[in-house]
Amino acid sequence: MRSGRRLAGRSEAPSPSATPRVAIKHAPPAEPATAGPPTTAPIGKVVALGNAPEGIVVATSGIAAVAVRDPNAVVLFDATTGAPRQRIATPSAARHLSLATPDGPVLIPLEGSDELLEMNLADGRITATATGVGRQPHDAAQTSSGTVVVSNEGGGGVLFVRDGRVLAALPAGPPQPGGVAAVGDYAAVADVQGNGVWVYGGSSRRLLAQAPVGTKLTHAISLTGDLAAFADTDGGAVYLERIDPQVSQVARIDAPGKPYGLAYDAARRRLYITLTERNALRVVDVTGPGTSRMLTDLPTVRQPNSVAVEPNSGTVLVTGSDAGGSSSVQIIGPELLPPG
Repeated sequence: MRSGRRLAGRSEAPSPSATPRVAIKHAPPAEPATAGPPTTAPIGKVVALGNAPEGIVVATSGIAAVAVRDPNAVVLFDATTGAPRQRIATPSAARHLSLATPDGPVLIPLEGSDELLEMNLADGRITATATGVGRQPHDAAQTSSGTVVVSNEGGGGVLFVRDGRVLAALPAGPPQPGGVAAVGDYAAVADVQGNGVWVYGGSSRRLLAQAPVGTKLTHAISLTGDLAAFADTDGGAVYLERIDPQVSQVARIDAPGKPYGLAYDAARRRLYITLTERNALRVVDVTGPGTSRMLTDLPTVRQPNSVAVEPNSGTVLVTGSDAGGSSSVQIIGPELLPPG
């Protein structure tokens, strides 16, 4: 088992300007596969909600939100039926969405305008707008202290946001940070150039730990307790890591085919992984995280970059799109999922 390394000394966290003792890679970032046409029809219901849908979340209310582009917007819809509720235009496009709490607001990092929006799911109202959020803010997660940590993909490092204001920024750190997972008051950030996982304190606004993980990571999500999952897109795997704040490996889950999107069903202890090269969704039982087991692969829409779970019923939603203009959201009801 690998464990994370401390960055400065043995009892104190590093100062914001501390330089991690790792070799920083500057190489092309990890990206999902460019998927070909599906060879098997996607299961469930497929609905059209906008062009090039990607980031997607579902709240405990059953309201889902998906980011679309050209024109740029966030579409609110019913997670089980696909019925649209509201379309809210945004100044630029978002690739990731996340929930600050299980029922919102939705955190919307806008890569083209360097903003972070917070949106109320019930009525689509923008409740806060933080401007000057780095360069190409990619993903965001709210820690238990209420601080939102945003990955600064174009500029390196992270920013700390609260109540619509940027409180602080830390430089790289990760030269090209991607996905962010909130684990209690920690934010675990994946570097898409292959430099592993970086852990920040939401309250302290400091870099606390770093560890090499996988080959090249992209997405990150929190699981139960002190666990987080990271998609190793170039390495064909998903890593389960304990964040305390040091980083220690719990399991490596095989996921060939450029794994990218991640979602976790806490009630049923299931991890969902999109395999972009295969147009498939891998379903993994993580009841025992160290002995996780693959249940099945399900056929999806083309280019399944993102996935989310409706927490009450367990319904799974997958986004899909291709260069030819076909865009959709796939809704997989619980009756189509493996039993147990």
